[in-house]
Amino acid sequence: MTKVPIILIGGVPGVGKTSISGYIAREMRINLVFSGDYIRESLRSVVEPGNILNTSVYDSWKFFGDNTESNVIKGFISQGEIVNRATNKIVKRAILNGEPMIIETLYFIPEQLNEILSEITPIYIYIDDEDLHVNRLNEREKYTHFGSPGIRLSSNIKNYRIIMRKSLEEATKFGINTFDNRMYEETRDKILRLCIDS
Repeated sequence: MTKVPIILIGGVPGVGKTSISGYIAREMRINLVFSGDYIRESLRSVVEPGNILNTSVYDSWKFFGDNTESNVIKGFISQGEIVNRATNKIVKRAILNGEPMIIETLYFIPEQLNEILSEITPIYIYIDDEDLHVNRLNEREKYTHFGSPGIRLSSNIKNYRIIMRKSLEEATKFGINTFDNRMYEETRDKILRLCIDS
């Protein structure tokens, strides 16, 4: 039986996961592309008002105390536990139906997705250079997020970079391919080749 192409592309805002997901979808003729942001937003409609999911990920540390690296990670992991339960269900349904799919998500926590990892192509995108990352965040509304000014996100770059490092650590632990997206076209072509060959 041929493996259905189901691709999970992780990364914090500004690293290029939305652009690359769209490119891969077009090149591989994949019609279903899901955003973790929209999965999270739909879940917010069914959780209690005080639930941790109802805050931005960069502010979720507030549920655990001070703005420390440890608490930023705790907030990220806690939100991920909710979002990734839904992601697991979506992927399992796609596998059952034989539907190719791409999911691009901030909540790249392989441990929470362990039951589906062997069935999909997981990829993590990051930008090692912090200044370049900030510039990409500030410019993203020109290309993909037309109503979402990047300045709000770049002002929280410290917490996003903590999340990025945690996801990179997890990706390494699980042997998942990671890509430093310094050069967009080069990165997208490498990722496309990986997806085609998987």
